[in-house]
Amino acid sequence: MTDGTDGPASRGAEGQREGEPKPDDGAAGGAHGGGAEGDGEPAGVAEDHGAYAVATPEQLLSQARTVRRDARRARHAYWFPLVLFGLLTCASVPFYIRNVPFVDEFYRSRHAGFAFLQSEYLGGFAFSTGAGIAYYWLAAILVGLAATAVWYRLRGNRVGLRTPSRGFIITGLMLVVLALLIPVLASLPGLGQLVILMPGDLLIRGTFPLVLIGIGLCALAWAERSIALAVIAAGYLAVSFVASLYDIENVFYDLGWNLNQTASRLPNVVLPALVLLLSGAGAWVVQRRRRPRPAEPPEAGLASTTAQPS
Repeated sequence: MTDGTDGPASRGAEGQREGEPKPDDGAAGGAHGGGAEGDGEPAGVAEDHGAYAVATPEQLLSQARTVRRDARRARHAYWFPLVLFGLLTCASVPFYIRNVPFVDEFYRSRHAGFAFLQSEYLGGFAFSTGAGIAYYWLAAILVGLAATAVWYRLRGNRVGLRTPSRGFIITGLMLVVLALLIPVLASLPGLGQLVILMPGDLLIRGTFPLVLIGIGLCALAWAERSIALAVIAAGYLAVSFVASLYDIENVFYDLGWNLNQTASRLPNVVLPALVLLLSGAGAWVVQRRRRPRPAEPPEAGLASTTAQPS
C-alpha cells in the first residue's frame, strides 16, 4: 500500500525535479509568449536587428544616391581639357601681335593657300592678326579634341569609371564643320542670306574660336554631370563673347596702363586663357583631394584589432 500511494507522489516529485512541465505551463508560456510575440511577428524576427537586418527602401535609395555621387566625383577629370585649351590659347598669342597690313596685302594673304580652311569663324576675317591664324585654330581645336578623348579613355581604364566624352567630341567636330561650311555656303548664289550668321562685330577681332571652345566646354559639363564645370564653362563663354565684341584694352587705358599698338589685342586672348588655366588648376587640386584611397585589407584591420601586446 505504501508503494501504491507513494508511487505517483514520488513520480510527480521526481517529474518536477527533472523539469517536466506543469499542467499550467502552457498558459504561463502563452502569457510570456504574448509579451514576446504580441506584435504578430514570427519568433526570432523581432530579435533580427544585427548583421542580417534588412534596410528600408529609403535607406536603399539614400545609399544608391551616395554611390552615384561618389562615382561621379571619382570620374571627374575635366581639369585636363581646361588646362589644355588654356595652353593652346596662350600658344596663339603670336598671331595676335598687331601688324596692320596694307589693304591689298590683307586680301592677298587671306586668299593665299587653301581659302576653304581660312574660315571667318576661325579668325580668317580679322584684319590685324597673322595670316595663318585660321590654320592654327583649326589644328589646335582638332588636337585638343583628340587629346581630350585619349585622356578620358586612359583615365577611365585606370580608374574603372569612364566619362562618356563622345558627346563633347561630336559637338566639337560639328562646330568645326559648321565653321568651315557656312562661309562657303554663304558665298554660293541663292544662299547669300546665310551671311546673317556671320556678324562682322563678332568676327572682326579674330577671337571667335574662343567662343567655339566655350560651347564645347558646355557640352563637356553635360557629359561630366558637373555643376562646377557648367559654371566654369558658362563664365568662360561669357568672357569669350566679351573678347569678341569689345576691346578689353580700353579697360587698361581707363586704369592708366597704356598698351602699345602691337600688344593692343593681347588682353582679348590672355584674359580667356587665364580663366581656363586658373580654373583647371583649381579643379586639379579639388579632384586630387577627392581621389579615392585604396581600402585597407580586412585581414590587416582584423589583425590590428585582435593583436594583444605580449
